[in-house]
Amino acid sequence: MATISIASDKGGVSKTTSALLFAAELALDGYKVALIDADLNQQAVAFGRKTDIAGLTVLGDVREDNILAMLRKAEAENDVVIVDLPGGSSTLALKALHRSHFVLVPSQASLPDIRAAMKTVAQIDDAQELARTPIARAILWTRVLPGFESRSARHVRESVEAEAQVPILRTAIMERAAFREIHITGKVPRQVDPSSSAAANVTAFTAELLQRLASMSEAIA
Repeated sequence: MATISIASDKGGVSKTTSALLFAAELALDGYKVALIDADLNQQAVAFGRKTDIAGLTVLGDVREDNILAMLRKAEAENDVVIVDLPGGSSTLALKALHRSHFVLVPSQASLPDIRAAMKTVAQIDDAQELARTPIARAILWTRVLPGFESRSARHVRESVEAEAQVPILRTAIMERAAFREIHITGKVPRQVDPSSSAAANVTAFTAELLQRLASMSEAIA
């Protein structure tokens, strides 16, 4: 179906959490999903040891010299492959970006995060130049406080959205305790309380991303 990288030049933007929520949601919907944890902290691998979700495989021990082989194998055996990339620029990240159909760039609505997001977009541009084929990408707003947005955060968000240099998902990942707890329990909100706002947030985010992927496939066809 697709290889999707989750990338950010900056830590603390819920990159791994977003990757886990998306991967788990797809697996719970019946897709066979491989999540490749290329991040140095290996938080996705730690989640994988705790969780029990049929159809979800979390792979670690990713290096520059084995990433392409891991991707080929994962793509052959799964419907969706998600890569949680390390921060910063590296040959490993460039290889994964080069092979990706879509790259999601998580960012908080702050100037440091946006600057880091633009550096990540530049890395995607480099991978696209090498691949000589378009690599779709979008910014995902993360850690948005429910019911409240500071004046500075609103200014940053609206400025970026007005310039529209990079597509931005309509659905944001909210700041919720349920998302932090997945690293402790190994369970995503849908498993704990399917009717919760946190579960609905993940469902909406996943549906929008799948819609974008479907639109890409239709455009290629």
